[in-house]
Order: sequence, then C-alpha cells, then structure tokens
Amino acid sequence: MKKKIIINIIMVICLLVALGCGGYLAYYYYTSAKSEKAVDRLADMIETDHENPNASPVLVNVDGVMVQKKFEALYKENHDFIGWVKIEDTNVDYPVMYTPNDSEKGEYYIHRNFEGGYSAAGLPFVDQNCEIQHATDNVIVYGHNMNAGTMFHDIIKYEDKEFYESHKTFTFDTIYENAVYEVVAMFYGQILDEDSNAFKYYEFVNAGSEEEFTDYVNQIKSMSVIDTGVDVKYGDKLVTLSTCAYHVENGRFAVVAKRK
Repeated sequence: MKKKIIINIIMVICLLVALGCGGYLAYYYYTSAKSEKAVDRLADMIETDHENPNASPVLVNVDGVMVQKKFEALYKENHDFIGWVKIEDTNVDYPVMYTPNDSEKGEYYIHRNFEGGYSAAGLPFVDQNCEIQHATDNVIVYGHNMNAGTMFHDIIKYEDKEFYESHKTFTFDTIYENAVYEVVAMFYGQILDEDSNAFKYYEFVNAGSEEEFTDYVNQIKSMSVIDTGVDVKYGDKLVTLSTCAYHVENGRFAVVAKRK
C-alpha cells in the first residue's frame, strides 16, 4: 500500500510538471506569435515604391533628422528605430533599434518591443559603440535566437553551404540609405571573460590601422565554417549579425558581411 501511494504521488508530480511545461511552451509560442504580428504591423508602415524599387532614397525632415521617406512613419513613432534588416526567404525581416546613450549598454530592446513594453523576443539592436550615419568599420546587430524560429534564429542556417550559396547577400536599409551586404564569414564564437586575451569578434568596431583591419578579417575568415572566397580590403564597411548559440556556455553565432 505504501509503495502504491508513493507511485501515485510520483505520477501526480510528473503530471504537474508536464502540465507546467506544456503551459510554458504554449505561452512561449503565443508571445512569439504576438511579437511577429506586431512586426507585421511595422512592416506595413514602410512606404515602398514598387514602381521604382531602385530609385535613390527620398529624404524628409523628421524632428531635425533627415530620414528616408519610406521609413518616415516608423521613425515618427519611435526615434530609436534606425533601419530594417532582411534576409530573403527567411524569418529575418525586422526593424533594427539603436540606443547608444541609454544606461543599459545599448541593450534597451533586448526584451522590449517597438512601443517599449516587455517582450521576451525583444528586437534586433545595434551595439552602442557603433555609429550608423557615419558608419563605423563594423556595425554589430544583435538579435535573439528564438526556439520558435524567429528573430535571428535563421542566421545559423549560414553554416549550411547550400543555404549560403543561395543567400550570399542580405539588405540592411537604414533611415539614411539603402545597402546590400555580401556575406564574408560565418562562425561560432563565445562571449569571453573581460580579462581574456583571446579574439573577441564582438569588440571590433573601428580599426585603428589597416593592419588591425586586416588582422580582424583574417581572424573571422579562419573561424568561418565556409570559405566564401570573398575579398575584403581596408576601407570596406562591414555589418555583423550576432545571435546566441548553444555549443558552449555563452556561445554565439555570427555572420559578417561587407557592403557591396
């Protein structure tokens, strides 16, 4: 009898745990879907000129800042909006935020939506040490790796050669201008201790010299899971997309591309 009671208690505990996990997963996917729906609303606000897709950007004055007209409505709603990143045929199709002067090390949108409310998915955001209008040598954009397949989850697909071959470029249009970027390297990395002397890809923003720039490029190419064969020279402007990876503690996966 005592053994049967213990078994029943264990079964009840297991059932409660299963229900709890199921409830968490349901909530997780519900909030992810809600977040994606909110992004769809933002995408609908972009004024795309379908008749002249390659026309030079038209700039308008929004509170003293010259902004691309297509992004006027988005920028009016939130001045932290800095651009839109998109990789064709993937879920990477998001607004990018930029808060270089906030007290959260530029990570204000790590768990916030466009309106500033809580969001587990957050929004992609630019490293606060980077500059956009007069671009730094490397602009780093961070985004979550969501289990639902959203945010920057799909950039890890770049480890697959077939995917890379059909997605050699992506766009990152800022409020100032449009740009296409050609993928240079894709690699697994890790956030290291501050006192570590090992290579930290996420600390490279501006090169102090041609030698420093070349050294950085050689480092990321040596780490790349695919040899892209793309030539990079001093003076090229880079964009890095970075997300979490789980191969090691504090693991990361990054895709580095140069402006075409």
